[in-house]
Amino acid sequence: MKKMILACLTAFLLVPAFSQDAEQLSRILGKKSATYIDFAYLAASQTGMECTPFEAWTYCDRFGTFDFDSPANLPATPKGISHFLMLNYGLEGGILWSTFRNARYAWKELKTSGFWETGTDPDAHLSGRDLVRAMNRFFSHHPDAMLRNPPTDEAEAGRVNALLAVPEAAR
Repeated sequence: MKKMILACLTAFLLVPAFSQDAEQLSRILGKKSATYIDFAYLAASQTGMECTPFEAWTYCDRFGTFDFDSPANLPATPKGISHFLMLNYGLEGGILWSTFRNARYAWKELKTSGFWETGTDPDAHLSGRDLVRAMNRFFSHHPDAMLRNPPTDEAEAGRVNALLAVPEAAR
């Protein structure tokens, strides 16, 4: 009897935690144009973090990969996502990627490996469904890929001010 009560109590405590994740994922899937804050949420969730999308963005911003002039609510592009994945998941690439380490060559590396479909525009705005598919495809192609630890403990003062300027609707 005690085991049954404990199992029911545990289920009641875990359901709200999973429903928040499902709610966020459903919200992302329904978007016509996913943002970098949505991408950050998916990347942080993969590490096991339980956080809001804005907290995920501030975590991913500590890597310094996102352009300073790119607020969290800008539409996510294959080129920007490729750059984050190549830099922060430690993927190796060709000579141009190894030399310049910019978003253009990151996108080319992932496109050559078959990650992005042929004909994908590097500056296209991804829908929520496309973003989730891309993240699933990434972890299918690179099952051992792990997000590295951020190089800084917190964002620079200018970046913090820029993050705080993000409208509440994007959080």
